Amino acid sequence: MDGEMGEDVLSEILVRLPHKSLARFQCVSTTWRGLIAADYLRRRLPLITSGVLFHDAPRDGASRGRQQAYTYACASSSSSSSSGDNGDGGVAEADDMAFFSCHGTSSIIDGCNGLLLYYASSPRQAFHVVIPTTRRWAALPSPTKKTLLSVLSFDPSASPHYRVVCFTGWLPRGATVEVFDSERGAWREHRLDFGLDSDAMSATMHCYGGALHVLAYSGHVVRIDLATMACTVTALPAPVSYRARGGHCRGRLRYASSDGARLRFWELVDAGKSEWTLKHELGISDLVPDDGSSSLLLPQDTAPPTFLFMAFHPDREVVYLWTPGKLVAFDMAERRVEEEWAFGSAEEGAQLIQIWLFPFSRHLASCLA
Repeated sequence: MDGEMGEDVLSEILVRLPHKSLARFQCVSTTWRGLIAADYLRRRLPLITSGVLFHDAPRDGASRGRQQAYTYACASSSSSSSSGDNGDGGVAEADDMAFFSCHGTSSIIDGCNGLLLYYASSPRQAFHVVIPTTRRWAALPSPTKKTLLSVLSFDPSASPHYRVVCFTGWLPRGATVEVFDSERGAWREHRLDFGLDSDAMSATMHCYGGALHVLAYSGHVVRIDLATMACTVTALPAPVSYRARGGHCRGRLRYASSDGARLRFWELVDAGKSEWTLKHELGISDLVPDDGSSSLLLPQDTAPPTFLFMAFHPDREVVYLWTPGKLVAFDMAERRVEEEWAFGSAEEGAQLIQIWLFPFSRHLASCLA
């Protein structure tokens, strides 16, 4: 059938399918697999927007002991994302994780670009890596030491392989870690030298380009190269608070800071000189103007909304903000809300912990295959 309709027509059909369908349809034929794996199709597909929610209150009348505190949700695009008229917005639905046999006995502790890291502490510590998009999962061998903090690193645009970094001990100015490399299939021990006091290190971090970027309360960002485990320190342009986050846009490191009233977005110009440039600023009045001209859908007769920065778009001047029950994409160039999604609800106490925006790619489809 694919030979009769031609590759151009088939490509037009494929770009309109859900990502999970694309993952399955790679098995139809070598022609379909080649088209789905091609960069041409990948560039036309929308980014997958997904996140992990923390549920502070019991859902559906369940007690804390019978519910998952953390759930994974994937957002569907609203039909208005390109027009600027949000309509009813999009919806983020919790994925059915029943395919993963250990879902009920372990917890999500991290995620990265479509992969989730699950952990169970009893009867012995066990790690699993899970891909909701392709419904695959794999058990990892146990590290040799007890872990204090674990981080998952995966770049679906570069490779089907991933790393799990487990911090096993703290040193005055560094840490001991064990790193699992899926390409080697084994753990390796390393000793890190942060170049800063360990007490200054925060738990706010993100992975990009084979490196882990960690914010430090001393006003620095520490880049840990996961291939060499070498650390480099760069001074930040503004203090680190619980609202601060790092990220990348167009291949450059960016930093989001907040003074409680305004968000400021900085871009690193020269790491060696710790030179940054201020790219954008954003305040409540930009999102919800006094004249009521905003297209943002908010409940009526409520207190002024709060917004927390969540992520940068990897290729465009768009930032993603969290307000209770809703994720908002704001176009900094056009100064307008581009899209919004309902993630749970404010009433049920759902809090968005992390989000990822990543492309569907052959590496994502073949990971854990």
